[in-house]
Amino acid sequence: MHPRGPFSAGTEAGIWREISVGGGVYYLRITRSAAQKGVKIEEDTNILQDGTLIDLCGATLLWRSAEGLSRSPTRQHLEEKLDELNAGRPQCPVGLNTLVIPRKGTLSANEKQPYVYLNCGHVQGLHDWGQEKNSNVRICPICLEVGPIVKLCMGIEPAFYVDIGPPTFAFNPCGHMASEKTVK
Repeated sequence: MHPRGPFSAGTEAGIWREISVGGGVYYLRITRSAAQKGVKIEEDTNILQDGTLIDLCGATLLWRSAEGLSRSPTRQHLEEKLDELNAGRPQCPVGLNTLVIPRKGTLSANEKQPYVYLNCGHVQGLHDWGQEKNSNVRICPICLEVGPIVKLCMGIEPAFYVDIGPPTFAFNPCGHMASEKTVK
């Protein structure tokens, strides 16, 4: 799947195509296991573009060009953005304690670990208020939306970024933070 326009511009996803061993481009089969391949598409290309997604039987790869990677932030830049965010001392609106956003889930579950409510997007520390027994489902104390929560942590993988903006958004359902443009 090629992006619709430059990947670094945060463009929309394209349409999935099937590429034959010989390089032919086809519409997808009705099912993955169907013996009959789709109709051949002459006007589409099999040449990789920056941001092309490749599905290898369920393992999805993101292909980046050298030019695209040169415009991506460095690991050091992403860590600096995280340090800036933590230096602002974000506070849990429920427990009123300071939250610390870890690098790749390095903190264990404690009062400083922020969690994101997946249905509404509110971020808070871990607390027992509104928790359903033996489940990950909770009631958000801010908006009362019921749903799962996950640990919020910084996604420090420069190849996935399409810009160098601050990490103000998170992927749903994993909770890895990135810039708004990258997550969208």
